[in-house]
Amino acid sequence: MELYQADSRRAALWEKHQPRLEEARAAWHRRTYWFAYPEDPRAYPEALAQQGEADFKAQLSRPFDRLRQEGRRWVVSDEVSPYTREPLGISYPQAEPAEWIEAAREALSVWRWVPWTERLGLLMESVERFSHRFFEVAHATMHTTGQAWMMAFQASGPHAADRAVEALAVAYEELSHIPYHVRWQKDLGKVQAIVEKYFIPQPEGISLHIGVSTFPVWNVLPGLYASLAVGSPVILKPHPRAIYPIAVVVAILQEVFAEYGLPPTIVQLAVDTVAQPVTKALAEHPWIRILDYTGSTEFGAYLEGLPGKITFLEKAGVNGVLLESVEEMEAVAKNLAFSASLYSGQMCTAPQNVYVPREGVRTPQGKLSYEEVRAALVRAVEELASHPKAAPAILGALQNDAVAERIEKLAVQAAIYREPKAYSHPQYAQARTLTPVVAEVSGPEGPLPRAEHFGPRLLLIPVESAQRGLEELYQLAREKGMLSCAVYTIDPAFKREAARLLAEAAIPVSFNFRGQVFINQSVAFSDFHGTGGNPASNAAFTDSAFVVKRFRWVGLRDCLAG
Repeated sequence: MELYQADSRRAALWEKHQPRLEEARAAWHRRTYWFAYPEDPRAYPEALAQQGEADFKAQLSRPFDRLRQEGRRWVVSDEVSPYTREPLGISYPQAEPAEWIEAAREALSVWRWVPWTERLGLLMESVERFSHRFFEVAHATMHTTGQAWMMAFQASGPHAADRAVEALAVAYEELSHIPYHVRWQKDLGKVQAIVEKYFIPQPEGISLHIGVSTFPVWNVLPGLYASLAVGSPVILKPHPRAIYPIAVVVAILQEVFAEYGLPPTIVQLAVDTVAQPVTKALAEHPWIRILDYTGSTEFGAYLEGLPGKITFLEKAGVNGVLLESVEEMEAVAKNLAFSASLYSGQMCTAPQNVYVPREGVRTPQGKLSYEEVRAALVRAVEELASHPKAAPAILGALQNDAVAERIEKLAVQAAIYREPKAYSHPQYAQARTLTPVVAEVSGPEGPLPRAEHFGPRLLLIPVESAQRGLEELYQLAREKGMLSCAVYTIDPAFKREAARLLAEAAIPVSFNFRGQVFINQSVAFSDFHGTGGNPASNAAFTDSAFVVKRFRWVGLRDCLAG
C-alpha cells in the first residue's frame, strides 16, 4: 500500500542533497566545529556580492513581486533604515487572515503526503539557492535591524542557513529511525498471523511563525524548516519593521515548490503593519496548531496561554555575569565590553547584570578591589565605544527609538559610571546610535536587576560574596530566565559548584570566556540556543524536542492472515 505521492524529479533532489545532510546529522551528534556555509564573505564569488547590493538597491521603493501568493492589496511596509532614517518604501501583497489559512489548509492536504525524503531534498535545495542571496539579505538586514554589515551578513546568511540545515538534520534523524513499512509475523500454533504495518509521520497541523525585528532570519529559519520538514505548511508573519530579509527566503521556497509541482503556498508571507496587526487573528484561529515566536515576555505569555496550541517560544531573559576570580582582569573586561556592545546590546544573549563581590575579585597577582573592577569595565567600554573604526563595525545602530528610551530610563534610576551617548557613523550621518551605559545599583534587591533593559548596557551589582552572587544567578534564572550566563573563576571547586547549580536551573553557563570567544555567540551543530528549561524560552535550537513535538507517528495495520 503506497500512501505517498512520490515524484522522480523530487526524489532526484533527495539523492543530490542526502550526502550533505548525512554530514550535518553526523555533526549534530558530534557537536564539534562544522559548518554547511562559510561565514567569511570572501569565500563567495565577488559577482554575488555585487549582484546582492544591486538587487537590494533595485528593490527599494518598489513592490516585492517575487512572491507566488495571492493578495487583495499591496501594503507599504513600516520598514525604516536605522542608518538613513529613510523608509525602504517596499510594498508587499496582503490578504485576509482567513484567506491565508484556507490556502495553508489546501497546501496541507498535499504537503503532508509528499515523502519526507523528498521534502528534505526540496528544503535543502531552497537553502542552497538562498546562499546565492546572502548578500542581498545582508543589506536588507542591515537596513531593517541596524546590525552592522558583517553581523548582518553572517547572522542572516550563513549562520541562519546553518541553523536551517541543522533543523533538517534533526528532522532526518527523527523521521528515519522508524521504518515506513514492515511485515509483522507471529506463530499462533496452527496458523500464523501476518500483518502489514505502516508507520506514518503526520504533522500536527498548520504552523504560524511570528518574526522579530532584530533577527528576522536567524530566529525564524530553525522553526520554519523544522515545521516544513515534518509536513506542516507555514504562515510566516514577520515583524512589520523587518519584512524584506525573510521575504527573500519565502520567495525562494515558493520558487522551489512551484518548480517541482507543488503549491507555493506551502509557505506564505503574512504581512501586516504596526497600526493594523494581524498576529492575534492568526494565532487564535483553530486551524493554527503550532506557534513559533521570538519577542517580549508579555506577548509570549499570551501565546502560551492560547488553548490547543503547541508553542516554541523565545522570550526575554535577564542574562547574568559573575566575577569570582580571574586570570587577567583587562582581558575579561574587554571581552565583556565587546559582548555588551555587539549590535548595541540588542541580542537576546547580551550580558546585563554583572555581579561583583564587595570584597573584590581574586587574581593570581592579588585581589582587585570592587572599585578597580568597575574602573576596568568602564575603561574597556569607553575604549571600544570611542574607537572610530571599531564602534560602527561592532555597535551598528539601534533598531528603533524605544531602545534608546529604555536605556535613558535606566540611566536615571541607577548610579552612572559611563553615560550612554551616540557615536558618529562614518558612512551614515543620520544613523541612530548609542554606546553602552555602565550603571550600578546598590545591591541585588529591587526591581532594576530583575528586569531586562534591552539595549547597550552593563548593570554592576555589588554582592556580599561570590557565593551570594551565585545564588542570585540561580534565583534570577528561575524567576526571570536567562539565554546566556557567564561565570569567571580560577577556583576549580567553585567552578564545579557553579556548573552543577546553574545546570539545575537550566542555565547555559559559559566559563572564563575571553579573547575572541563571546557569550553572545551560539553555534549551529554544537550549541543549543536556549534550553527550554527556564522562563526565557520553552524550546531550544535545535534539540530533538524542537522537531518531534511538531508531528506524531500514526500506525496503520493491514491483516493478511490470522
